[in-house]
Amino acid sequence: MQYAIYEGNIDRLRKKAKHIQNKCRKYGCNFRFEEVGEEFRKVKDENDQVSVRRFVLVEAEGTSIVNGWKFVATLNHTEEGNIIRAACDIEIPERFYTCSPCCEHCNSNRPRKETYIVLNEKTGEFKQVGKSCLKDFTNGMSIEGVSAYMSFFNDLIQGEAPNSNGLGPHYYDTKLYLHYVAETISHWGFVRRSVNERSTADRAAEYMMLDTGDLRGNAQYAKTLRREMESVVFSPESSSTDKIVEEAYTWLMQQEETDNFMHNLITACKLEYTTYKNFGILASLFPTYNRSVEKEKRSAKAKAQQEPYRNSEWIGKEKERINITVSTFSCLTSWENDYGYTYIYRITDDKNNVYTWKTSNCLGENSVKSLTGTVKTHTEYRGIKQTELTRCRVEAKEPILEPVEEVEIPSSVSDFVEWYDELFGDEQEHQNCDLEK
Repeated sequence: MQYAIYEGNIDRLRKKAKHIQNKCRKYGCNFRFEEVGEEFRKVKDENDQVSVRRFVLVEAEGTSIVNGWKFVATLNHTEEGNIIRAACDIEIPERFYTCSPCCEHCNSNRPRKETYIVLNEKTGEFKQVGKSCLKDFTNGMSIEGVSAYMSFFNDLIQGEAPNSNGLGPHYYDTKLYLHYVAETISHWGFVRRSVNERSTADRAAEYMMLDTGDLRGNAQYAKTLRREMESVVFSPESSSTDKIVEEAYTWLMQQEETDNFMHNLITACKLEYTTYKNFGILASLFPTYNRSVEKEKRSAKAKAQQEPYRNSEWIGKEKERINITVSTFSCLTSWENDYGYTYIYRITDDKNNVYTWKTSNCLGENSVKSLTGTVKTHTEYRGIKQTELTRCRVEAKEPILEPVEEVEIPSSVSDFVEWYDELFGDEQEHQNCDLEK
């Protein structure tokens, strides 16, 4: 028979079922308990406040130590994939992104909320284990609530109703939270949780919970939050915010799970409802998306700048002396060393052939008319052929002189002093000017 157990009650019933299961095993009695899914419902608390809660769907019917293993991560199993919560800086293999909650130690396969990844430091083998088997890989360490079973059916029925004995976590609409994050960033920018100030993830959560009635505690703080929102006309449901969220979400769903971070971000955003512990992951969607957009813009700009030189050809042979009529002359980069500064220039000719020259000479932008140099080698950079030069001699362009207005200087001393004061003021009091001379 299937029951929908309120999440806040499930641990208490699991512990009681575990005791019965051990008794049944000892006396050879059959007993089956299996968690087969989950669902979300809107429920009212004792104050008639509505919130979204999670219910676990269950079906119920009537210490050797392995050395060399290390606990590296926890897998949170969701309907959209597994969220990896790493315990150390070790990249978890992709096979755990979507694996079922099966214990690879005892080979039991049943719905689990969490499983654990251990690593054999000698062989590099990763293994997924359940709660009860985890202690066999951690020198006997035990985790409460291991592989539980349900026993009394009246306890199951009571467990279907939320009550004060089991207060599970609140669940929030994932898309709604993303709207609050986007609106928060638009007013205060993005702040990571590692920074010693109020993070974007926490600020957006507070604003959302204030609007949905889920914020509990200090009434004065709630007023402070409301004033903050009103001061910037905080509007998470505006069309502009909705556009930002949809663009970022659409972009994310088109990305590949290239590493643990991208896997977690994609999995968390696919969830219809989420808990507070996923807020940090969800908030990172927007800076990740913005970095990608900026990278694409820079790439497109660089491509457009390189386009005129796609047909560049290698000129001359190595050690050959060549002469170039310069079309453009620009400095790509420079750095200081023990002997002064080194500059790398990019040069193009009238046929859009590209040359490079590394030298200690500092030359102005587009200041060279022609250049004679020795071909050092032929290279290719991002698909563009370049001729590298050395030992170059340059012919500078003639400077363009701006016309200077002629000024008539007075011949008498008194007229000169008056003229000088009009130009430069009298603050110097002519201390450094021997006007008589």
